[in-house]
Amino acid sequence: MSKVRLSICFLVLIFVFTKDTYAQDVHFSQRLVGDRQINPSFTNRFDGNFQVVTAYRQQWQSIGVPFTTGNLFFTKKFTTAIPVLEWFAGIAYANDQSGDAKLMMNQFQLNAGASYQYLQHKFTFAVQNAWAAKSFNQNGLSFPSQYDRNTGGFNENLSSREAFAGENTSYYDLNIGATWETELGHDWNLTTGISLNHVLEPKESFFDQSNQKNRGVGGQFLAEKPLNEKLSIHPYLSYYWARGASEMLVGSAVSMPVAGFKKINEVNPFLYLRTGINRTTDAFVIGSRASFGKFDFGLSYDVNISDLELASNYQGGFELSLVFTARNPQLKNIRIPCERY
Repeated sequence: MSKVRLSICFLVLIFVFTKDTYAQDVHFSQRLVGDRQINPSFTNRFDGNFQVVTAYRQQWQSIGVPFTTGNLFFTKKFTTAIPVLEWFAGIAYANDQSGDAKLMMNQFQLNAGASYQYLQHKFTFAVQNAWAAKSFNQNGLSFPSQYDRNTGGFNENLSSREAFAGENTSYYDLNIGATWETELGHDWNLTTGISLNHVLEPKESFFDQSNQKNRGVGGQFLAEKPLNEKLSIHPYLSYYWARGASEMLVGSAVSMPVAGFKKINEVNPFLYLRTGINRTTDAFVIGSRASFGKFDFGLSYDVNISDLELASNYQGGFELSLVFTARNPQLKNIRIPCERY
């Protein structure tokens, strides 16, 4: 079977089985972005006054119309009269466009939570209120019932026999998340996160039938250990499960200060494997982050290693991210005025 035929079959299968399977959530390969998308408590993991995170992802360009995803996070911290207690709140926006059907999702999120510091432990809890709107376009699509034997081709004037209730749908979504950060000895910094997604299991369907988003559970584990003055490792494990779908990302990053470059402070190359339990291992994720001043830039690429490589030729998706963190103001030197002057 030729690459073109494989590509067509892949795209047809995605659309034909949409009404019998469950929609995939927006996801990113870069840890800094992906954790914030799954677990709202991770939006507070930065040192500063406020933070802006933006990312763009494109995949499957080699087998047809590419799937593109973009998002934007803004998070602000608020101090309280209690030094160990901190509040935070923010907004987020995500846009996802998929394939020939022009399936589009626009999602707006409001995040709010609090962090409590107890000795070397830090506990964070957050709630995310989300509003999602989805749409698609039937123009240009062909269905099996539209095959015209008289012409040997597809006729768009024939009935598709699909009971679409409409080309638009929207719903409210609720997600919650928590993290625990601690120190283990003098060498390890550990962070564990857990999230419950689609708590209310909202209805999501373009058909005149009930179809709910399944409740999902996510977990993250990341650590940091300095090996010497110039090198630290950051092992990472993330797992997400919902009925009918699961994903695990496992690997590590390395942080290295850069000497000799005035603008770049540190680089963080990373390598992850996207796999799961009882599912196909489908990609290697390779990339790096670079920090310069208040900015942090990330670039990664997914190398497809699943059976789909017959059509994609090992091509996957590339991802870009940019982070701006406003540092807390530093106290200036205090001068005590001399009474003699």
